[in-house]
Amino acid sequence: MNELVPEISFRDTKLPDVGFEVIELSSLYDRVAAGEISFFGKPHRIDFHNLIFFTGNQGDHFVDFNTLQVEKGSVVLVNKGQVHAFDLTNKPAGKVVIFTDEYLDRVAAAIDIKIFAPTHLVSSYLQNFNLSTEQAHSLVRLMELIFTEYELTTPNISYLQVLFAALLTKVSECRPDIYRHQMTPTQINCFDRFTETLSDAFTHTRDAKALALQVGTTYKTLNKVCKMATNRTAKQLIDSYTILEAKRRLSIDNIQVQQLSDYLGFDEPTNFVKYFKKHTLMTPSQFKRNT
Repeated sequence: MNELVPEISFRDTKLPDVGFEVIELSSLYDRVAAGEISFFGKPHRIDFHNLIFFTGNQGDHFVDFNTLQVEKGSVVLVNKGQVHAFDLTNKPAGKVVIFTDEYLDRVAAAIDIKIFAPTHLVSSYLQNFNLSTEQAHSLVRLMELIFTEYELTTPNISYLQVLFAALLTKVSECRPDIYRHQMTPTQINCFDRFTETLSDAFTHTRDAKALALQVGTTYKTLNKVCKMATNRTAKQLIDSYTILEAKRRLSIDNIQVQQLSDYLGFDEPTNFVKYFKKHTLMTPSQFKRNT
């Protein structure tokens, strides 16, 4: 591995009370060319969420060690904690919406609506999808309204919150495999608790039955809910989350296998190496060399 993956923090927008921003990709490409941004085209880890809507030529987008093909009408969702990179060769046109968990919660409380949690988008393993022409036009109109209000000298913050909620709601509606549409509020709540518990507990246990107890449900119920939400079992989600975090640590921190094994709660480094190789067909050391 030649260099570490940088970690990028959310910076306040020019309107702190808004809490999110919509940015033209062309302006970011210009900043890269001017030498103002060094990480944009390289893998970098973010502590906020990106919703990227592509409106022009074909290209690629790198997310968590996968290269996604994008084109006009493509949407890519990058969750907090993920590693991604933009395509500086093809420079596909589009817009990126950046926001934090805190702002998402604030909007949901302010307008009394349940907005999807970005973690659910990642858990579904549908990182990107393409919109129909009609859906794309709807998103473009919403983003134009946001742009117009955002540029006012004294924008209406409440109106922007409603537009932001409408944008995310529309994106959620447009996704082609919304398993959650078939879930009851109780099942959705159970899956919410599972994703929250997993993000904290995966370094202590990878046992689905133990996590079911922490969530406050049965193993059978948890499996059913996970399959409905993501088409994967609880154990598959646990393993995928663990391996992905291991890859991120290996890339970002250049951490040693012994340290990573301890961090992930394995008794012995050899057990971690076997676990990693089982799921990736390579050892942690081989992954580091190939990254």
